[in-house]
Amino acid sequence: MNRITTRPQELALPVASLAALRNTLIDTVGEDDAAAALRAAGHAAGDALHTMLVAADGDAAPAERFWQRLTQLFQSRGWGVLRHEDAHPGVGALSSHDWVEADAFAGAMRPSCFLTTGLLANLLGRIAGQEVAVLEVECRSRGDARCRFLFGSPDTLDAVYSHVARGESGADPLASLR
Repeated sequence: MNRITTRPQELALPVASLAALRNTLIDTVGEDDAAAALRAAGHAAGDALHTMLVAADGDAAPAERFWQRLTQLFQSRGWGVLRHEDAHPGVGALSSHDWVEADAFAGAMRPSCFLTTGLLANLLGRIAGQEVAVLEVECRSRGDARCRFLFGSPDTLDAVYSHVARGESGADPLASLR
């Protein structure tokens, strides 16, 4: 019998499998541990996506070109359409009205695109050459109109998280940053 000695770099799965994985993990280990496991899996995926992203222009592509390529990368793989904005000095935002990890019927109590936050943290950190934290502040799984991911230094995002944890929206804590 012949053994396959190489593995493909990507695997296409039905979207429903991602929701089933998240729901099974939550039911089995609880929401916090499920979130941590999915973030870790997403982080691991960031390595391969980084390789794909920098294949054409390298890490030093102009910012506008980089965000176009990032959007194309995710959109071409069925994740959805991302829109980049400079949300605040030192904080960027990526948002999507059709992000595939979100489940508009989930009725989640908190943002739950855990795989995405890990993936983006790794990918953006590799591009920046330093640690980047990612915080989802809006999520279609929670009933929001879009998924919105803030990213920046861990200290800055910790400050934003402290506001979000008190129930403030993603925009208000950014206004309070110095």
